[in-house]
Amino acid sequence: MIVLGLVGTPAGGKSTVAERLVELGATWINADLLAKTVMDQPDVQADLIQHYGASIVNNDDEIDRAKLAALVFGDDDASRSRLDYLESRIHPETKQLIKNQLFRFEKRGDSVAILDVPLLFKSSWDRSCDEIWCVDSDKEIRIARVRSRGWTPEHLQSREKNQLEIAEKMRLSTRVILNNGTLAELNDTISTLWSSLVRQHSAASDPRHCFEGSGRKTLT
Repeated sequence: MIVLGLVGTPAGGKSTVAERLVELGATWINADLLAKTVMDQPDVQADLIQHYGASIVNNDDEIDRAKLAALVFGDDDASRSRLDYLESRIHPETKQLIKNQLFRFEKRGDSVAILDVPLLFKSSWDRSCDEIWCVDSDKEIRIARVRSRGWTPEHLQSREKNQLEIAEKMRLSTRVILNNGTLAELNDTISTLWSSLVRQHSAASDPRHCFEGSGRKTLT
């Protein structure tokens, strides 16, 4: 099974690329969705409310993710400390869920698994990838996209500051996809890259090519 890491800038179009890859036959491992399932567990919710206080709770006595995001995504040391706690509480179980999905998808014979992890390099998931694609768009385009989601440019900036610089992501990636055109143009680009990926890594279907083997295919 080919493991394709997917990184990029917030609102750069990474999810759109993943959706197109799924249409072409890939399986999508979405770390954000897995992290949400972890956060929804009653014991995790209780721990987070105890740590951050009732200010993150909505009228239904559930964690309001927007309020939590406002606490942890900031420029000061206090915000960084709050984010560190959130990551320490959520990431270990999320990491195990990702491992479980990788093993399950390889066992059932999937051809390509998309590894969509926001902190792919920081958490060393890049070592499990055959290729890494980085998706980016011009800042003006990304600002327009986040406004349509109800975010402000400041929200975008705070998210970016908690991630690796895009220039470094590009340097560490196998391919860089600039998503400044139409959806049709992006889909055509992804289709071409998909064909190249499958052709170049056809040896990955060999059952001897597994996560315990040599090279980059090692589970973190």
